[in-house]
Amino acid sequence: MREYSWALRIILMVGLLGGAIGIVSGQNLPVMSGKKIVASVNGEPITLEEFDQELPSLGKKQGEKKNERQLLNRLINTRLIIQEGRRIGLDELPEIKNMVDVYSKVILRELLIERQFKDIKVDEKDVERFYKESVKEWRVNSVLFDKEEGAKKFEEEIKSGKTFDEVAKRVIEEGKAKGGEEKNYLRKKDFHPQIATMISKMEVGSVSPIIPLQTGFLILKIEDIRYPENPEARELAKKEALDWKRVEALNRYKETLIKKYVKVHQNIVDRLDYEAKEPRFEALLKDKRVVAEIKGENPITVGELSEYIKQQFYHGVGLAAESKRLNSKKISILQEMLEKRVLRKEALRLGLDKTEGYKNKVKEYEYSVIFGAFIKKVVDPDIKIMEEELKAYYKEHIKEYTYPEMMKIDSLVFAKRDDAEESIEKLRKGTEFQWLSANAEGQVDKNTKGLLAFGGKLLTTKKLPEGVQKVVSGVKPGDFKLYASPEGHFYVLFIQGVIPARPQPYEEAREDVGKKIFNEKVNKAIEDWADKLRAVSDVKVYLKDNN
Repeated sequence: MREYSWALRIILMVGLLGGAIGIVSGQNLPVMSGKKIVASVNGEPITLEEFDQELPSLGKKQGEKKNERQLLNRLINTRLIIQEGRRIGLDELPEIKNMVDVYSKVILRELLIERQFKDIKVDEKDVERFYKESVKEWRVNSVLFDKEEGAKKFEEEIKSGKTFDEVAKRVIEEGKAKGGEEKNYLRKKDFHPQIATMISKMEVGSVSPIIPLQTGFLILKIEDIRYPENPEARELAKKEALDWKRVEALNRYKETLIKKYVKVHQNIVDRLDYEAKEPRFEALLKDKRVVAEIKGENPITVGELSEYIKQQFYHGVGLAAESKRLNSKKISILQEMLEKRVLRKEALRLGLDKTEGYKNKVKEYEYSVIFGAFIKKVVDPDIKIMEEELKAYYKEHIKEYTYPEMMKIDSLVFAKRDDAEESIEKLRKGTEFQWLSANAEGQVDKNTKGLLAFGGKLLTTKKLPEGVQKVVSGVKPGDFKLYASPEGHFYVLFIQGVIPARPQPYEEAREDVGKKIFNEKVNKAIEDWADKLRAVSDVKVYLKDNN
């Protein structure tokens, strides 16, 4: 009941980056450290960039001055809470400092990588390769034998010079095998994984070796391969090709930096046996031997490597050692450690830690964790929720805790109203729905684009098109209804079942009710705290109200 959502914090927190969109930039605002400011809280500025960054959160209402004032108040209240958090020492807590330190290292590496990626452009050859791989389709001829002996005889006949097609036709007609030429083109996902792996390496006209399956022994021939046009797949291929090129470039860059800065003591690494009974893992955690030297940095010791390995195994290194997984991981884990260290070292060398972008990102993150810590340590403990409140909220919001009406509907679709009405009449007189589905004339092709799919599935009534909702309102199982769609199709709706709307039991809804009440109280408590802090703070607002 005491948990609060990070979404709540995000709603209340502010972003510090992004370009101004200029909604209020025409005003004559004061400047501090080269930036226009819309307000100051105890001498600490709230910049125009911060304000403009948050304006899109107002959506379509962003032009309304009332909402802009609310946004500015939210920014001021947030800053007051953060300042109070710092005043009581939340920013000095070890866990907060550690979180900010870890984040600052991560963001520094990310900024360096972003810098390396900025000029990388997608190669059209790679796009085409990824695209063809994603849309590729095969048409095959195949034979499946119950026993391997039959498959081997078939293979021998092909090798002796007979064609696949003639031998396949004969053994299928003789009942020695199943299969035949597939008329449709199939995608990779349509094949058994083992077959998919095989055909991905084959060309048109080639014949596979014998493929053992649970159902028998298969041999197939690729009759044709095609690459149908798919705009969505092509766009995805562009993204995949760019991602692939970036990964390749990043790996090369990391290798270059490791060669530039690192010397690995491979003899020590090779001798490390994390799966041996002696020395025990605990002893290796204290081992000061150096496994890698980094120019101008502290080296990585056996102890540090061991600690990092320990952190990778949630269930402990004991089980990993027993299952012989530790030694196989030590090289990749050391590589990961080195990559992180050299990326950060290079970022520092380039002065990325001095950039405004880096400082703002770290500051933004620090604000968020201080704000979150204030909620957890100061606001949360005072929030109490009584059982009576839960029950009262549940009753007042019962519509939110009601299972919706659902229906199981099947349908026939006709091009003409007369045919649809005639079918309804037949159904009401006792004609079986399935028989009519197979025999009624005038039905629209089921593959017609835009047709509604009912298919005898259980559907939420409120999610049906508005016109369908009106037609099925108040129906009972076994009813038949006519729906005329805006597209000019006439649906015969067979209502196979109806599950009425019903309240969700209080016991099931209780947890969700508790979270909503808790978040409401957290919001209210934050507002109260902000009001108290504002009363004793120096808050100046420079954004003019033109209303």
